[in-house]
Amino acid sequence: MAGLCHPDGQMRIGLTPSETIALSLHCENQYTGSQSWLAALADQGNASASYILARVLQVKLFGPSSTNKPKMRGIARRIMRYLRKAADAGHPKAKFYLAGCYHDGIVTNRDHTKAVELYCNVADRGMAQAQVALGRCYELGEGVDQDINAAIEWYSKAEDQGSEDGRLHIHLTAVCLVNGFGTTEDRVKAAGIFEQLANDSHSDSQLWIGECYRRGGGVSEDHEKAFEWYNKAASQGNSYGHWMVGTCYYFGQGVAHDETKALEWFRRSADQDNRYGQYHLGNCYRDGYGVDADINTAVLWYRKSANQGCDLAIDRLKWFGKWP
Repeated sequence: MAGLCHPDGQMRIGLTPSETIALSLHCENQYTGSQSWLAALADQGNASASYILARVLQVKLFGPSSTNKPKMRGIARRIMRYLRKAADAGHPKAKFYLAGCYHDGIVTNRDHTKAVELYCNVADRGMAQAQVALGRCYELGEGVDQDINAAIEWYSKAEDQGSEDGRLHIHLTAVCLVNGFGTTEDRVKAAGIFEQLANDSHSDSQLWIGECYRRGGGVSEDHEKAFEWYNKAASQGNSYGHWMVGTCYYFGQGVAHDETKALEWFRRSADQDNRYGQYHLGNCYRDGYGVDADINTAVLWYRKSANQGCDLAIDRLKWFGKWP
């Protein structure tokens, strides 16, 4: 049906298996440019038809040909009508997308309270996407009192179902707790979250819990544990993990001081276009640290780092008279 698929044939909208089968059977031997049959089913109270029609209209509304404003307003009203009908009939995805409309103020007035109510309904029924969205509302205090614990609880429910978004949001919530971004700083809680995710092999969290141990943020300072976690992140190819393993060798923190190994780890990070690895590799060439001194090569790595916005590298290049 026109508007339902991407050019590669993949569906633009999420359908249940039964909805996909029903749609395929209908479209197999019929002209699919018309939506009248969907509208007829929707008017008869068919929740799936109402949901599908609303989603098709959403694709149409935000498509490249959406320039006629009066027509667009008419489509927006139809989208809300069909989404509400499907949601009222208990269609879970209709409730999720209707919540999104209220949350973002798309095709209707923004109403975070209504969004939370709808997200709650489908999150309680186990929809991971809704659990992440609800967690975000609790994290930001949108339509509900801000509650970081509740946010983490909902993110964790999504993560338990294998949702990478859920795990990512737990990690980002911990980052906010470390820095006090949008919430009260709580480094102990943040460290606990990082360590839990790190134990599940989340490389960015391994990096962060390493940083907590290196600086004594939320846990007792322990350079050996910091090095252990940095090394685990590095073993998964994390360029920041490579950089921090190099840093530990550079300063002899948690491991014996070793110029050659520091250089090796900085190079691994730099080769992945990590600006901090590039900057520190530049320092090694400037100072002859683990390698013969070579100012030209140092400038080359400083420039790579500076081009990615590293202020320290820019300052080095200015000192050499090589910036801009």
